[in-house]
Amino acid sequence: MSSYAITGASKGIGREFVRQLAADTTNTVLAIVRDPESPDISELASNHPNVHVIKGDVTDPKSILQAASAAAAVTGGKLDVLIHNSNAVDMATMASNPTQMPFDAQAIRAIFDPSLSTAIYGGLWTTNAFLPLIEKGIQKKIVHISSGMADLDLINKTGVSYAVAYSVAKAGMNVQVAKYAAELAPRGIKVLALSPGWVDTWEGEKPSEIVQAEEFMLKQFQAAEPELKGQIQPEESVRKCLQVIERLDAETSGLFLSHNGDKARWF
Repeated sequence: MSSYAITGASKGIGREFVRQLAADTTNTVLAIVRDPESPDISELASNHPNVHVIKGDVTDPKSILQAASAAAAVTGGKLDVLIHNSNAVDMATMASNPTQMPFDAQAIRAIFDPSLSTAIYGGLWTTNAFLPLIEKGIQKKIVHISSGMADLDLINKTGVSYAVAYSVAKAGMNVQVAKYAAELAPRGIKVLALSPGWVDTWEGEKPSEIVQAEEFMLKQFQAAEPELKGQIQPEESVRKCLQVIERLDAETSGLFLSHNGDKARWF
């Protein structure tokens, strides 16, 4: 029997983590969400008695501390695996290159804040809030969901110059993970930055501009992986991520790995 807490669990990859982990009825799965009344996660929880939906916002220190307290009440004060999956971006500027960034302090903060608040600040607060539970768990694993867009080799091979704030935040997350791994190693705690791959999390019919953007990205990504056909579905991504998490040990703690378990195949 293992216990898992997943932030950003109301949709996409986070919700898929909850779904796959809940399939094993011996698991205790804590879905940390900003809105516990969200239809998709509440419906999932209603069909799985081992899923507990807990209100928590990783960008609010008080909120995530309260979420950790609520989680402790469910699990008896312990946790095996924490998956920090929360993510946010400023969609209006995702297509912008570095040279297109405005000479405006307030505007720059508005562009970077969503990504930094979830990846960096939220990563710190969530990890620290749940750390006392992890220390009492058996597996003692902490995983931060990162992105191949933060890999320098991939950027240089593909020429992907956009998604600046998102990529910078994820790169910072990778460093933060390594710092945590270095500090927590003596306590037997393993920490990992994990890219889920290029995942199709869009719900409903895609607008034509999204389809065109993805076609453009595919051509760029093929410079690094010529056989790439397109995005993968959340089911495949999470299934592979869980395999990597299962193998996480002292040797791989502190690394930045893909869903394929390596540092090269990001798709």
